[in-house]
Amino acid sequence: MYDLIAIGDTKLDTFVLLNEADGQCTLNMPACQLCLAYGEKIVVDVVASQIAGTAPNVATGLARMGMKTAVISNMGADGTYQMAVETLKCENVVTKYLHQIHSEPSSYSVVLNYKGEKTLLTSHIRHAYRLPKPLPASKWLYVSEMGSGYENLYRQVLARAKANNIHVVMNPGTIQIAERKHFLFDLLKKTFVLFVNLEEAQRITDEKTLEIHHLATLLYKMGPRQVVITDGKNGAYAFGGEKLHYCPIYPGRAVEATGAGDAFSTGCLGALMNNQPIDEALRWGAVNSASVVGHVGPTKGLLSLHQIRSRLKSHASFKTVEL
Repeated sequence: MYDLIAIGDTKLDTFVLLNEADGQCTLNMPACQLCLAYGEKIVVDVVASQIAGTAPNVATGLARMGMKTAVISNMGADGTYQMAVETLKCENVVTKYLHQIHSEPSSYSVVLNYKGEKTLLTSHIRHAYRLPKPLPASKWLYVSEMGSGYENLYRQVLARAKANNIHVVMNPGTIQIAERKHFLFDLLKKTFVLFVNLEEAQRITDEKTLEIHHLATLLYKMGPRQVVITDGKNGAYAFGGEKLHYCPIYPGRAVEATGAGDAFSTGCLGALMNNQPIDEALRWGAVNSASVVGHVGPTKGLLSLHQIRSRLKSHASFKTVEL
C-alpha cells in the first residue's frame, strides 16, 4: 500500500542565472516583461540540471517526510529517464511506473533566473497517459501537470475515485487548464484537494477578479472538498466551503523560486496525511516552500517531518488567520 502515487511529467530542468549587471538583460516594468538583447550572444551561468516536474517533486518531498510514494510518468528512452530513475531511487521513491516510450523524447525545461524571479521555458511532450494495470493500492492519487494525451488518464482516475476510497489531489497543468475540456471539470467533482495559484484560479473560473474569496468559492462549487490558492509572496489561502484561511509566507532568504508551489503542496499534504487541520496544513506548506526557495532547484530544500515541526516550533508567532 502506497501513501501517495503522483502522476505527471518527469523532466530535466536546466537552471540559468542571467547577469543582473549585464545590459543585455532588463526588466520592462510595469509590464513585467523580461527583455533579452535580440540576436546577441548572452553569457550566462548554468547552475545545475536537475530532475523535476510536479509529480517527482511532490513524491520526493513526501518521501522525505516518511511516506511511501511512487511516480507514474511517461518518458523517452534517453538519458533523462536514466537520471530520473537514479535520482528518485536515492530519495526512496518507487520508480517501477516510469514508462519508457522509445519513439518519444522526455520533457524538459529551461529556468531563467533574473533578480530572484524565474521565467520558465518548458516543453510538454504529448504522451498517451494511462494508469498501470493493476493499479497498486494507494491512499492518495496526485494528478499534476502533463502534456496532451491526458484525457483517458483523467477518465481512469475518475473511475478509481468513484469505486475506491481514494483521495484525489489535483494540480492541473497549463495545457489542461487552457483546453478547459470536460475531463478536467469531471475530475474536479471528485477531487479532495485542489492546488492552484492565483492565475490558474482565474483561468479555471474564467474570472479576472483578484478577490480570493470569490475565486475560492467558485472553485469549491466545482466539487473539490478543499481549495488551496497560492499567491507567491502574498501568501496562500484555503477554503472548504465555510471559512477562508490565510497564511503569510514563512520568513527566509529567497534564492530561486522553482518548485515553491510544489513544496507548498507537499507540506500541506504531509500535514493532512498526518491528520492535521487545514489551517495547520497551510503553515506546513509555507515553511516547506520557504526552505525550497532558499536553494536552486525544486527539491534540495524539501524538509523532513521533524524539520518542519522544529522550524514551526521555533517561530511560534507564525500563524494563520481567518478572513
